[in-house]
Amino acid sequence: MNNYLLLEITCEELMRDILIAELAEAGFEGFIEKDNGFDAYLPEEEFNREATYEIFERYEIPLVMVTKKIMPQQNWNAQWESSFEPVVINERLIIKAPFHKIEKAYPYELIIQPKTSFGTGHHETTHIIMELMLNMDFNNKHVFDYGSGTGILAILATKLGAKSVFANDIDDWAADNILENAGLNNVNNIQFKKGDLSTVPHQMFDVILANLNKNILMKSFDGLSKLLKPHCPLLISGFYESDLHELSRGAAGYGVELSGQKVMNNWCAAVLIKQ
Repeated sequence: MNNYLLLEITCEELMRDILIAELAEAGFEGFIEKDNGFDAYLPEEEFNREATYEIFERYEIPLVMVTKKIMPQQNWNAQWESSFEPVVINERLIIKAPFHKIEKAYPYELIIQPKTSFGTGHHETTHIIMELMLNMDFNNKHVFDYGSGTGILAILATKLGAKSVFANDIDDWAADNILENAGLNNVNNIQFKKGDLSTVPHQMFDVILANLNKNILMKSFDGLSKLLKPHCPLLISGFYESDLHELSRGAAGYGVELSGQKVMNNWCAAVLIKQ
């Protein structure tokens, strides 16, 4: 079993989300937020010291303090799971782990086994894209979840009535995690394949979900637009409200126009419609 590297990062709250987004793009697989910063994890053999510390230097953050630890993967998972608390969205959806005992009933319930992938509903980016999903029609739709992580969006799409969901991710952990979570939720209409957009079947989708980051979204609009049926929605998240204009212009270049957005603590999710 591979060891994982834990970076204990101390920083101002204002910079925490920015650093998490940057480190995620640099290959870090999991994060646990704390009052004075956050912990970041990735496989020990994948740690690129120069690339990681360049991120801290780029933002000229003098208050970043990094403590490096090596820990077994099993211990990391236990710590990750112990930090996971139930999330309720709009009193319509609850996201919980298998070990949570919840007495109150909600219209929709998702059981997520938290591991090393993003997507437990705690971060604003996941929270607000799920809010958008709760107000959309998924009945009998064919859905593509691009960068599926834990599979939380794919599973919610199924709960909301999707006929089929294709999901993919480049993270090795995501494959096991999404299949486990699908089983926990008695979902059997999700097909997962590891890889990027080149692994997606040659078919058109009624809805595409993409909770990633600004740079990946900008690079993906061309490919995503070719997979989306006309007059159908692309839901994006994982970026700041200040980036929405640039992203909407980028998508418009491929015939996908901004239709609406939702903001939470400066994080943004948006609905775009293919013309």
